Amino acid sequence: QFKPEVRFRLDVPTTRRKLRLVIESENNELIPLEERQRDRQLTEPDRTEGQTTGAFRYLSQIGDAINLSNDFGARLHFPPDAFWRMTAEKRWKPDATWNLRAQQRFYYYHQNGWGARTWFSAIRNIGNGWQFGSSSELEWVHSDSKFVAAQIFSTYKRLNNRSTVSPRIGVIGESQPGWRTTSAFMDLTWRYRLYSNWLFAELIPALTFPREKAFKDQGSVLFRVEMFFSGSINPDF
Repeated sequence: QFKPEVRFRLDVPTTRRKLRLVIESENNELIPLEERQRDRQLTEPDRTEGQTTGAFRYLSQIGDAINLSNDFGARLHFPPDAFWRMTAEKRWKPDATWNLRAQQRFYYYHQNGWGARTWFSAIRNIGNGWQFGSSSELEWVHSDSKFVAAQIFSTYKRLNNRSTVSPRIGVIGESQPGWRTTSAFMDLTWRYRLYSNWLFAELIPALTFPREKAFKDQGSVLFRVEMFFSGSINPDF
């Protein structure tokens, strides 16, 4: 059964170099962490309903290494839900082997309250064209007064100039009523470029082990065709 999905992101520069207008079809701060981590496995009926947001984004730096952005905007429904979001990010290479990335985000939604997210990833080549990746995420969910966490291990390889493969395993947990595992999953994404740089196909077999099902395996296979439309706007109009 095929179900169409549409997502968009519009990033418009303004006459001021550090100020941008960003309009997005969904805002992932209010999407559960497990759903974000398993996004490629899911179809539209399985996802939390997203809401379009519009915001002005101010870009700056802390020193020479940390990129900082502040967003001031609203979810575009009635009545509008105002929000503020600050993201600090740093990328660095401690040696010739590892590529590291750290991100800290704080946000406030008028209807949902405060939240914070810490994310860290490490990537390195492991030979024969394979890359290994590890990502860790910790998020404070204000509405439930608890932390949720995820640990994901993945590998990635470009098979040829058209296809890539990426196996992953992951564990999701929460801090209430005590630190515990809520689910685990494994999946494999085979991605194939059908035409140029805008038409792709994906085949994703997956297994999930949710706590509410006594960690019994739940299998799925997803086939997806993606079309990308992108462009740039000259700020010197």
